[in-house]
Amino acid sequence: MTNRLTDLRLFKSILAGLLSFTVALLILFNVNTIISPSGSHPTLLKTISSVSSFISTTVESPLATERCRQLRGADDVLVIVKTGATALRERLPVHFQTTLQCIQHYVIFSDMEEEFEGHYIHDVLSGVSAEMKKSAHEFKFYRDLHENSDRVTEYMRENTAFQRNAWHLDKWKFLPAVERALQAKPDAKWFMFIEADTFLVWSNLLKWLATLDWREPYFLGLPVTMEGQLFAYGGAGWLLSRPAIQRMTHHVASQNDDYEYFINKTSFGDLILGYVLERAGLGLTGAWPLIQRETPSTMEYTKEIWCYPIVTFHHIGALDIKSIWDLEQTWIADVKAPLLHFDIFNQLVYPHLATRIDDWDNFSDGEEKVLYPNEGFEDCKLHCEEDLQCMQFRFTPKKCTISHSITLGWKADPSINSISGWMMERIIQVKTIVRCEGEKWI
Repeated sequence: MTNRLTDLRLFKSILAGLLSFTVALLILFNVNTIISPSGSHPTLLKTISSVSSFISTTVESPLATERCRQLRGADDVLVIVKTGATALRERLPVHFQTTLQCIQHYVIFSDMEEEFEGHYIHDVLSGVSAEMKKSAHEFKFYRDLHENSDRVTEYMRENTAFQRNAWHLDKWKFLPAVERALQAKPDAKWFMFIEADTFLVWSNLLKWLATLDWREPYFLGLPVTMEGQLFAYGGAGWLLSRPAIQRMTHHVASQNDDYEYFINKTSFGDLILGYVLERAGLGLTGAWPLIQRETPSTMEYTKEIWCYPIVTFHHIGALDIKSIWDLEQTWIADVKAPLLHFDIFNQLVYPHLATRIDDWDNFSDGEEKVLYPNEGFEDCKLHCEEDLQCMQFRFTPKKCTISHSITLGWKADPSINSISGWMMERIIQVKTIVRCEGEKWI
C-alpha cells in the first residue's frame, strides 16, 4: 500500500511539472488565457513585475540583496543551474529576480551557448564526443536547435515534439555538468546542483553546510531507487563536496569515455549520475526532508517534518518562487533562525485551508471509506471525524478518502465533482503545540 501511494504522489509531482512546463509554453507563445494548477488554486503567490535584466533587479531590491549576499559561507559554494534552451526563457527570469541575486558564484548549463538577459549560458554538451553526437539519436534535436539558434522561439513553435526531445537530450547533461562545475570554481568547497524549476532556500543551505565538514566526500540528495540503482532525484537538487566531485571527475577521466556508451543506453540522467558516483566509491546520503521534490501545495505536512528546515522545492513556478523568496528575506532580516517546513505551512499554506472547497483535490490518498449511493460530503466528513488522527478528506460521488497528513493540493476538473475538506479545529490544535527547539539538520 505504501509503495502504491508513493508511486501515486510521484506521478502527481511529475504531472505538476509537466503542467507547469505546458503553461510556460503557452505564455511563451503569447496565449492570452491559460489554466494551470498554480493559477487555479487559492493565491499563495504575489504578483511580480517583469524583469528585464539582473542589473535592474538588483537596483530595485537593494536591501534584500544586501542582506542575502552577506551570508556567512557564501564564497565557498558554487550553485549550478541546469536547464535547456527550450525552457530557460520562461524559467530563468524569476531566478535572476530572486535567489540568484543572493548567490555570489553560480553557473548556468544548458544545451546551447547563448546570452540571455545579460547572463552567459554555457553549452554543457559541447564536450560530448563527435562520434556520439553523430550516432546518439537524441543529438538530432541538439543539431536542429543549434542550426536554429537565431530563431529559437519560432523554431519551438514550429516543432511541437521539442518538449519530449529536449527531455531525452537532458540525460546527457548530468556528468558534464559535474565535470564543468569543478572547472568553473575549483576552490569551491561545495557544489549545489539544481534545475531551473527548483527553488533553493539559499540561507538554509548555507546554515546546513556550516554543520558539515566539506573535506569529507559528501554526496547528498533525495534517495530514489529505479532499475535496482540508488540515486539522488535530480529535480530536487543534489550536493557534492569538493573531495567528492574531484573523486568522480578523476574516475570518469580514467574510463576513456566508456560512460558515453552507458549514457546512450540509459534513460535517466540522475540514475546515470548515481551509478557513476557509486562506481567512484561515493555513497548517497539521504537528505529528505531538507531536499525534496514537492511544492508548498503538494507537500504532506506531518509532525515528522515540521521542525526540519527546507532547502529545496521542485516543480515550482515563478509566482511560488517569488512568494517563498520574499518570506525567506523576512526570515533573514527578522528571525535569523532557519526557515522551517512549519513556517512555510503556517505562512503560505494554512491561510488557504477551509472546512470545504468545491472542485478541489487535496490529495487525501489514505484510507478509502465506503459510501452508500445516497451519502455525500457530510457523510465523508463524519468518517474523518471518527478517526481522531484524520486531518483532511476528499469526497467524490460514491467515494470518500481520508488522510492523516495535511496537504493543500490544487483545483480539480469540475467534471469530477471533487470536494475537499480539512478538520480545521484539529489543525489549529496541532499548530498550537508545535515547538521546534534548536536546529534540526540531517
